[in-house]
Amino acid sequence: MAEEKEQEELKKVLQQEIKQSAGTTVTGNQLLIAIIFLPVVMVWLFLAARIIWSATSNPETLDSIEGLLTALAVLTIPVSMGLQEMFKAFGNDSASKGDD
Repeated sequence: MAEEKEQEELKKVLQQEIKQSAGTTVTGNQLLIAIIFLPVVMVWLFLAARIIWSATSNPETLDSIEGLLTALAVLTIPVSMGLQEMFKAFGNDSASKGDD
Protein backbone atom coordinates (compact mmCIF):
# COMPACT_ATOMS: atom_id res chain seq x y z
CA MET A 1 0.00 0.00 0.00
CA ALA A 2 2.82 2.40 0.84
CA GLU A 3 4.57 1.51 -2.41
CA GLU A 4 1.45 2.34 -4.41
CA LYS A 5 1.21 5.76 -2.76
CA GLU A 6 4.88 6.42 -3.48
CA GLN A 7 4.40 5.43 -7.11
CA GLU A 8 1.36 7.69 -7.44
CA GLU A 9 3.26 10.60 -5.89
CA LEU A 10 6.18 9.94 -8.22
CA LYS A 11 3.83 9.94 -11.23
CA LYS A 12 2.32 13.25 -10.10
CA VAL A 13 5.74 14.83 -9.69
CA LEU A 14 6.84 13.61 -13.13
CA GLN A 15 3.65 14.92 -14.74
CA GLN A 16 4.16 18.32 -13.12
CA GLU A 17 7.74 18.46 -14.38
CA ILE A 18 6.61 17.56 -17.89
CA LYS A 19 3.94 20.28 -17.81
CA GLN A 20 6.45 22.85 -16.59
CA SER A 21 9.08 21.96 -19.19
CA ALA A 22 6.55 22.04 -22.05
CA GLY A 23 5.85 25.77 -21.63
CA THR A 24 7.54 28.55 -23.55
CA THR A 25 9.18 31.35 -21.64
CA VAL A 26 10.21 34.72 -22.98
CA THR A 27 12.85 36.74 -21.18
CA GLY A 28 12.60 40.48 -20.80
CA ASN A 29 15.49 40.98 -23.20
CA GLN A 30 13.78 38.90 -25.89
CA LEU A 31 10.54 40.79 -25.39
CA LEU A 32 12.31 44.13 -25.67
CA ILE A 33 14.06 43.06 -28.87
CA ALA A 34 10.74 41.90 -30.33
CA ILE A 35 9.01 45.19 -29.43
CA ILE A 36 11.78 47.24 -31.04
CA PHE A 37 12.46 44.93 -33.98
CA LEU A 38 8.92 44.05 -35.03
CA PRO A 39 7.98 47.56 -36.31
CA VAL A 40 11.20 47.74 -38.34
CA VAL A 41 10.41 44.43 -40.04
CA MET A 42 6.82 45.47 -40.69
CA VAL A 43 7.92 48.75 -42.30
CA TRP A 44 10.48 46.87 -44.38
CA LEU A 45 7.88 44.37 -45.60
CA PHE A 46 5.35 47.13 -46.27
CA LEU A 47 7.88 49.15 -48.25
CA ALA A 48 8.87 46.11 -50.32
CA ALA A 49 5.22 45.34 -51.05
CA ARG A 50 4.55 49.01 -51.87
CA ILE A 51 7.44 49.08 -54.35
CA ILE A 52 6.20 45.96 -56.08
CA TRP A 53 2.60 47.18 -56.11
CA SER A 54 3.54 50.61 -57.43
CA ALA A 55 5.88 49.29 -60.09
CA THR A 56 3.32 46.82 -61.42
CA SER A 57 0.29 49.12 -61.33
CA ASN A 58 1.78 52.42 -62.42
CA PRO A 59 4.58 52.61 -65.02
CA GLU A 60 5.38 56.20 -64.00
CA THR A 61 6.63 54.88 -60.66
CA LEU A 62 9.60 53.32 -62.41
CA ASP A 63 10.90 56.82 -63.19
CA SER A 64 11.27 57.64 -59.47
CA ILE A 65 11.91 54.20 -58.02
CA GLU A 66 15.49 54.99 -56.92
CA GLY A 67 14.33 56.73 -53.74
CA LEU A 68 12.12 53.81 -52.76
CA LEU A 69 14.88 51.30 -53.43
CA THR A 70 17.32 53.39 -51.38
CA ALA A 71 14.91 53.41 -48.43
CA LEU A 72 14.47 49.66 -48.77
CA ALA A 73 18.24 49.16 -48.88
CA VAL A 74 18.75 51.31 -45.78
CA LEU A 75 16.14 49.32 -43.86
CA THR A 76 17.62 46.01 -45.03
CA ILE A 77 20.71 46.47 -42.86
CA PRO A 78 18.94 46.57 -39.45
CA VAL A 79 16.45 43.91 -40.54
CA SER A 80 19.18 41.48 -41.54
CA MET A 81 21.15 42.19 -38.36
CA GLY A 82 18.04 41.69 -36.23
CA LEU A 83 17.19 38.42 -37.96
CA GLN A 84 20.77 37.27 -37.43
CA GLU A 85 20.52 37.97 -33.70
CA MET A 86 17.16 36.25 -33.44
CA PHE A 87 18.42 33.14 -35.23
CA LYS A 88 21.57 33.14 -33.09
CA ALA A 89 19.48 33.35 -29.90
CA PHE A 90 17.18 30.59 -31.17
CA GLY A 91 20.22 28.42 -31.93
CA ASN A 92 21.66 29.03 -28.47
CA ASP A 93 18.31 28.19 -26.83
CA SER A 94 18.00 25.00 -28.87
CA ALA A 95 21.56 23.98 -28.04
CA SER A 96 21.06 24.61 -24.32
CA LYS A 97 17.82 22.59 -24.30
CA GLY A 98 19.60 19.77 -26.09
CA ASP A 99 22.32 19.69 -23.40
CA ASP A 100 19.80 19.23 -20.57
